[in-house]
Amino acid sequence: MTKELETRKCVLSGKILGKEELLRFVTLKDGTMLPDFNKKLDGRGFYVSNSKKLLLSLVEKNPFNKLLHKKVVYAENMPEIVEGILAKKGLDALNLARKAGDLVLGFEKVKELIVKGRAAFVVEAADAGADGRQKIAELSANLEKFTLYDSAALSTALNRENTVYLAVKKGKMSDAARLALKRYQTYLDI
Repeated sequence: MTKELETRKCVLSGKILGKEELLRFVTLKDGTMLPDFNKKLDGRGFYVSNSKKLLLSLVEKNPFNKLLHKKVVYAENMPEIVEGILAKKGLDALNLARKAGDLVLGFEKVKELIVKGRAAFVVEAADAGADGRQKIAELSANLEKFTLYDSAALSTALNRENTVYLAVKKGKMSDAARLALKRYQTYLDI
């Protein structure tokens, strides 16, 4: 039995998209708008397309008053707040994969996992050296590669010094980590 794709409508564009392509927000009784990606806040929920550009335009125009038929108040730095949340969710997913034993760290171990055909995807630090980048690119030509974080962020999140290259093994854990990284990447429009 296949799981049907859950869809929702973006209140701004009117497009019906899969929930993984949308960001969920709520408006509280006082009209405050907050991100609610875990669906835990009380209030009226609505969805907006996963795009930093779109959220940046909201700060200028504030169309929610008209769309939601009430005065909506939100922080001017909402795009940065959302970016921080999505960045953290991506790092948390990688750390969870590490704890499950499905994450390989270090150039040689990543290379070995790729050669064996067991890597689901590769994560490379944004500040990785050109030589290593070229080697990883050649090895992982058929794999999805994420370059969203610098080595300091990866090292802190994974509690390991000098983290530059990592790969997630194929399996259920890789699906969850890929989704979190893809959402962050899509938000940044990379």
